[in-house]
Amino acid sequence: MANIQKQFEGFHETIRTDYETNKELRDKRDIILGKIEKSLSEAKRPSFLRLMQGSYIMRTGVKPIGEKEYDIDVGMRFKFNAEEYDATTVREWVFEAVKSHTDNVESKGPCIRVGYAKGFHVDLVPYAWWTDDAEAEQFRLAHSSKGWIAADPPKLLKYVDDAQDTFVDTEGSTQTTQLRRVIRCLKRWDDVQLPEESEAKPSGLAFTLLSIAQLAKTMSWDGKPDDRAALMGIASFVTGQTRVVAKKPSPEYEDMFAKLSDEHMEALIERFRVMKNALEASEREVDPTKACELLVPIFGDDFPVPPPDATGKKTQAPAIITSSSSA
Repeated sequence: MANIQKQFEGFHETIRTDYETNKELRDKRDIILGKIEKSLSEAKRPSFLRLMQGSYIMRTGVKPIGEKEYDIDVGMRFKFNAEEYDATTVREWVFEAVKSHTDNVESKGPCIRVGYAKGFHVDLVPYAWWTDDAEAEQFRLAHSSKGWIAADPPKLLKYVDDAQDTFVDTEGSTQTTQLRRVIRCLKRWDDVQLPEESEAKPSGLAFTLLSIAQLAKTMSWDGKPDDRAALMGIASFVTGQTRVVAKKPSPEYEDMFAKLSDEHMEALIERFRVMKNALEASEREVDPTKACELLVPIFGDDFPVPPPDATGKKTQAPAIITSSSSA
């Protein structure tokens, strides 16, 4: 069995992105929010507090490939009870402030999207936010067609952050837990296998929640993380299902795979089966170069293949050690 953990960790460093590593995204975010704050102030409307959310703040962001765009989510907490203003009105405040900021501003279901020609967009998500009589923090998301809907973005972020605790000793050379590395691998795999946005393509959050529910800390015989075996564990789980379910831990508690039809779900499971077979074949291969070559069709051209003269020693080791608990 060839040890290719170094290649998995290198792959992760190539595909990762987050607010800390992308100054342009931070700058665009700040310009947009400043423009909205100014517009609200001039119109003497309620202001908001920023709430960073989505894959960038969860530190599970992946660089886009092909025609895909960077997608930045920014929550806007308006400090008032949802009964004080209707959702449509609040969305109109935001839209009015940014409608001429670029040539591509549109109102979508849960957000107002500001698109940039350079290939990324910022999703602005307005919330009503207050403390109820029981001293409980309340959030309502302003949806374009559903009005105010229950939400709890801090709870979701805490759920993802708390899940890292099981993986504290799996950072390897990346200073990133095995859980986050696996999530990013799954997102890039999905983009490679299904590049176009469609009803057949799960969201990134779906893969995040699936990984948290099913990933067990997976270590090699030498006490170091083994991301290949960790991915095999998730793929093995999925291929044993008829439908994959991954529910949000916060309102509306929806299944993030629910939008997939039975046909699309069957195709997703088959894609996982192809991944599983490739990972297993790679595990049987004793040459690191050949082991990595087997994974390029799965994870894309960014997956590194070491030249034959740089692979070092081939390893034959005891079985992988997998934690009995999943994060």
